[in-house]
Amino acid sequence: MLLYMYRRHLVVCGLLLTLFLYALLLSARGMAAPRFALDKGMDRIAQTNGSGLRSVSDVLAGRKYAVLTFDDGPYGYGLDERILQILRKHHAHAVFFLVCTHINDANRHVLGEIESDGNLIGNHGFDHSNLAKLSKTEMTHQVEDCNERIAQLTGKRPYYFRPSFGSTSAQVTDVVRSFGMKQMLWNANSGDGWLTQPDQIRDFSLSEVEDQSIVLLHERPRTAAMLDELLTKLEERGFQFELPDPHSGNAAID
Repeated sequence: MLLYMYRRHLVVCGLLLTLFLYALLLSARGMAAPRFALDKGMDRIAQTNGSGLRSVSDVLAGRKYAVLTFDDGPYGYGLDERILQILRKHHAHAVFFLVCTHINDANRHVLGEIESDGNLIGNHGFDHSNLAKLSKTEMTHQVEDCNERIAQLTGKRPYYFRPSFGSTSAQVTDVVRSFGMKQMLWNANSGDGWLTQPDQIRDFSLSEVEDQSIVLLHERPRTAAMLDELLTKLEERGFQFELPDPHSGNAAID
């Protein structure tokens, strides 16, 4: 009799716990969409409107978040449009860090398409020089002249800056900050800077990406070739692809 009562108690408790967790998941549907900012290290994101309820709901639902970033564009020859098409398929957005000497009359229209799709344009330097090796005057040229070029084409100055090669310093940080910008680095590398096969890039990326990662990708044919499959596999792991919020009070703390 006691064993029967004990088992019945366990069943009731299990049902109540299941109902509680289900109600928790349902209640999360009414929450505001999550918002993110850069963390202090500039290489990850942190949720700015998170709560204990949302955190528990994310864990229960297996939700994870990542920021996709593409360096060295625009590429031209239809590659930029191909990447945008894949992002649209996955309801994903990304930050495109553009090199201003890569912008020309044949691909300048891509900047408008990037923004009209809800993506962000970032500054990746005027000509992809290693800023940490430059004088302050040369750093200023790399940052501000590219800002002005992008603003001429889009009507907006970029908010995020990514130093070429991820090479930064205290002086680079000061120069970037002097123009009201924030640096964005990364903590998940796709390996597309040295790997040559799309399946290698896909597998390396999957091994790197974790919750709240910033993912480094490049606008290259081999990257575009595996992008659809990469995003599909990340979605199967529960990932959603978000953007940091430049308007957040701590949109980047460096």
